[in-house]
Amino acid sequence: MSETNTGGGRGDSGPLGRIPEQVAQQAAGIGRAVGDAVAPKAEDIANRSKSAGADAVAGVARTAEALADTVAPDSPAIAEYVRGAGQKIDRLASDLREKKVGDLLSSAAEFGRSQPVIMLAGAALIGFALSRVVKAGVAAAPADGVSNANGGDTVGGEG
Repeated sequence: MSETNTGGGRGDSGPLGRIPEQVAQQAAGIGRAVGDAVAPKAEDIANRSKSAGADAVAGVARTAEALADTVAPDSPAIAEYVRGAGQKIDRLASDLREKKVGDLLSSAAEFGRSQPVIMLAGAALIGFALSRVVKAGVAAAPADGVSNANGGDTVGGEG
């Protein structure tokens, strides 16, 4: 039996055979253009987020230092432990400020591979904290603009 190419295969026997290649090239070109347009903005957002994160981490370090000072008279050993943790947290804030976003992501991926249990525990802690923040924000939102069914701003009063 002989095999014949009816144009539905992968051969270059006609213009239809080149369409997938042309589409792939156009898609790649569009992807590069979008990446080139979005990359600077994404980098700017990442840098601002990194800076805000570093400030927040530094705030935690300052809180640990203050807590250590408060606890020191009653429990010097605990104070030293908390102070040491605060210093490590402060070094983390410095690293966040100094390193590029790509370097930080690489470091996080490397840490996740070497310490998966700690990474999962940290992710769970962060998720729990974020859920509490979201719940607190949702619970506080209705209290700001309570209004009655008649369109007034009072509850239970005449309006």
